[in-house]
Amino acid sequence: MRKFALLWITVVVFNILLATCSSENRGILLRYTPEIGSSYPYKFSINHPKVPIEMTANMQVVEKNENGYLIQFPDFSNELFPGSMIITERHNTSHPGFISLNFPNDPVKVGGEWQGQIPWYYENFYVLESTDLFLPASYELKGIEQAEKGQYAVIEQRIETDLAVDGLVFYIGHAGVQWDHDGQITGLNPGYDAYQNLRPGDLVIGINGKYVDTASELSLLAEEYIQHPKQDKTVTFSILRDGMEYNIDVEKTIDKFAVVKVYNKVDIIKTVYDIERSLLVSVDFSTSYDVEYKSPTGAQFLIVDNYGGFHKFLFLNGRTTYQEHIDSNGIAWSLTLDE
Repeated sequence: MRKFALLWITVVVFNILLATCSSENRGILLRYTPEIGSSYPYKFSINHPKVPIEMTANMQVVEKNENGYLIQFPDFSNELFPGSMIITERHNTSHPGFISLNFPNDPVKVGGEWQGQIPWYYENFYVLESTDLFLPASYELKGIEQAEKGQYAVIEQRIETDLAVDGLVFYIGHAGVQWDHDGQITGLNPGYDAYQNLRPGDLVIGINGKYVDTASELSLLAEEYIQHPKQDKTVTFSILRDGMEYNIDVEKTIDKFAVVKVYNKVDIIKTVYDIERSLLVSVDFSTSYDVEYKSPTGAQFLIVDNYGGFHKFLFLNGRTTYQEHIDSNGIAWSLTLDE
């Protein structure tokens, strides 16, 4: 019996090695053909410079139409992502924030390379007049791994360009309010609606119906609902005043803020792809680039608000131009199948 078990294990291992070697020799035809109605859980991690962010989302394959596969994330949407997108059989996506793999026409062997284009945006939260941007991408099949649930393709994607975008106009929202690290209002700017409705000493405990426990959470809400110009112009502050809680509406202003150039861009993306199930297993994304900001008026950048020492563009305060090299120094964000 023991000999039979050892023989069976040997045969299984041999078949796995044979399948892997055979795939490497003749190549793999990479396609995205997921099962309609399937649902997969993912964990999404962002190395945010202020507060690392982790979230989970279920990806659902709803249907196939003439454009590709309709994919929905019913638990995840924001002002840039409506919660659904199209992915083609070549794994090209309609949403710039997701992974496009531009699968080649023919089977590809380990070490094989191919080219494509990807949709792209830069800090699109601050862009009111969006335009379609595309960047060149190169791919290499780095290896084929045999996993418990099938074969995984390991793909390295590189995005390299001397000039990604120039003349991109940023807008920003201002409420005309400053608060300290505890959320207590310390200043209000005349000429802004908050000057008429809020008071120094008010304690901000939430924004737009979302309450917070920490200063960092409050600053993130302020960035999203006040500074992002695409959000509603009416911002509801939840405050404590004289021991009573109030919800006070404030109209924010939206100003043209900066003209932006992104250049010397290099992104490296490692993707592990389940060949049989047509499924992203994991994605690790790293990036480096140079960015230049110029004041649209030639005057100093308009920095009005301060949220406990935080402002998305506080580094531009007192300047008319600014250049910086950005490097994630490792993984900027990652996506992992959470099975």
